Amino acid sequence: MNLKLLLAAFFIFFISCQTDNENEKNIKDISSVIQIISAELFKIEEFDIYRVLSVYDKTGAVTNKYYLVEKDKQIPVEISDKKNIIRTPVTNVICLSTTHIAYIDMLDETDKITAVSGSQYIYNPVLRKGIISREIKDAGYENSLDFELLLSLKPDVVTVYDINGTISPVINKIKKFNIPVIQINEYLESSLLGQTEWIKFFGELFGKRELACTKFNEVYRNYNELKQKTDKIKNKPKVLLNMPWKGTWYIPGGKSNIAQLIEDAGGDYIWKNNPEKHNTPLNIEDVYLNAFDADIWLNPGQANSLSDIFGTDNRLAKFKPVKTSNIYNRNKRLNKFGGNDYMESGTVRPDLILRDLIKILHPELLPEHELFYYTKLE
Repeated sequence: MNLKLLLAAFFIFFISCQTDNENEKNIKDISSVIQIISAELFKIEEFDIYRVLSVYDKTGAVTNKYYLVEKDKQIPVEISDKKNIIRTPVTNVICLSTTHIAYIDMLDETDKITAVSGSQYIYNPVLRKGIISREIKDAGYENSLDFELLLSLKPDVVTVYDINGTISPVINKIKKFNIPVIQINEYLESSLLGQTEWIKFFGELFGKRELACTKFNEVYRNYNELKQKTDKIKNKPKVLLNMPWKGTWYIPGGKSNIAQLIEDAGGDYIWKNNPEKHNTPLNIEDVYLNAFDADIWLNPGQANSLSDIFGTDNRLAKFKPVKTSNIYNRNKRLNKFGGNDYMESGTVRPDLILRDLIKILHPELLPEHELFYYTKLE
């Protein structure tokens, strides 16, 4: 291999998990920033003998900094925030969100999970066996956490999520017991690939940076290759989402992740011009006026059959997708306990979700694909 080819090969390998190095005047004052492609809400910095994981909120403000120090190294004196020191690689983890399970599983570290929250809703087959055998414990929910259990398990870290600031008192209480706790904000990312990239965050915890980069790059490449299949699609089916709940139909905004998925899959989301990222509450009449002639209906709540839809409100029978039997729900991988794999592994596999949606909207583009997360309601 000549020198130019060798340099090119090295460059391709290097950018797969690139770091941006500053001047090397004083190693203690210098950090290498691990390249983040799609995620907006975390940063990884590497110093001489420790790493810093910074977590941001939607405004761009830092909410937490976590200091990762390998177990065989002394804690540097310059780290003053002792409560946020995590000794790595972690080998004993408690997950208070099912989405966190997906990242850990993707890194082949599922056996390091010793407790979960809401064990009845876990889909992961490995954890289900552990839950049945009682090797995996249920730590409870937020304000009803079993702190006695947490203390007895002596976890290296507890991973938590926060919605509307409700978790802060819980985090503070966990820290009082000198148990390291990390707040994961992946669900606030503006893109699904951004959510997936949190695999790099978890990779730092387990000492698996290279594998995390490889896994993310694979999903990133798959997603964009699939997206290219629909770039020139002109005939885009009109898509309706969700289902009314107690008389109110919560419609995802045009800037939401699911709206982006529909666009990438070659669909015409009816509320694509809605400027919101979150759901907008509408009544059934408003939805009917805009979506009665939709071509495809996706994600109709807990419905497992057409009769479930009729039972909610008989007016729904007037929608075109009901008459043409073009309704699909993301419940193909649903176990008897209520665990839905879409809510777990779907967090890290938006490429598989996109593949399903392309199959539904444009089956001719993926003739061999069998739906993975979705199923057609009968």
